[in-house]
Amino acid sequence: MQRDLEPPSIPWERRRELGVARAFRDTLVLSIREPKRFYGLLPSEASTWPALVYGFTFEAVVAGTTFLHHQLVGAEELDRSLAPLYPQLRQVVPNAPEMIRTLMSASAIGSLCTAPFTYLFKLYVTAFLTWIGLRLARCLHTPFRRIVQLFAYASWIQLIGLLGVTGDLMLSLLSFVALLALGSYYWLVIVRESQRIDTRRAVVASLYGCLVALVVGCVCGVPPMIALAYVLVSILSK
Repeated sequence: MQRDLEPPSIPWERRRELGVARAFRDTLVLSIREPKRFYGLLPSEASTWPALVYGFTFEAVVAGTTFLHHQLVGAEELDRSLAPLYPQLRQVVPNAPEMIRTLMSASAIGSLCTAPFTYLFKLYVTAFLTWIGLRLARCLHTPFRRIVQLFAYASWIQLIGLLGVTGDLMLSLLSFVALLALGSYYWLVIVRESQRIDTRRAVVASLYGCLVALVVGCVCGVPPMIALAYVLVSILSK
């Protein structure tokens, strides 16, 4: 009887009772099949780490798959595509092909090693812009950490990015469109259900968040681009 009176909770928060594997599966299935119900279940855990670990699982899958594809197939394909340019490059830099191969390998390893930081950066930036948008729209009803937790539970969307791993133009385009569409939909559902607001106010909060992102991007990105353009013009004019 007591169990029946308990409020519904996110399965991942009951992993000690259900087991890690079953809690992970149930959380993923519920968040995909019934997103409105799932994101209406506010996280009850005080720490954000369990949700972060859950979300990073998907980031690790994407990063690991991308790295393996590069090591097994991608590096060789890219090397073949650049092969016609190697004679000209050797005239300028004798060991240019070797340097390019080393750089590509280092880039793949670097991307794999920095996956945790990339994941946290994307997650917290998204949560922060959402939090700012909700505050500006005056419809913020949950603390920042809960917003972080809910977005972490939506990290499975990143698996769609695996469509573009092969480098195929059509698959990459499909991956981008699918990520944009699903990301926008789930963002709207998370905001609306977690804050208990209507769709109009959720959209307004989204627009505020996008505006803040645009302003920050212009302030942080435009001056370096102007400086880079100035350097290039100076070099080319000599």
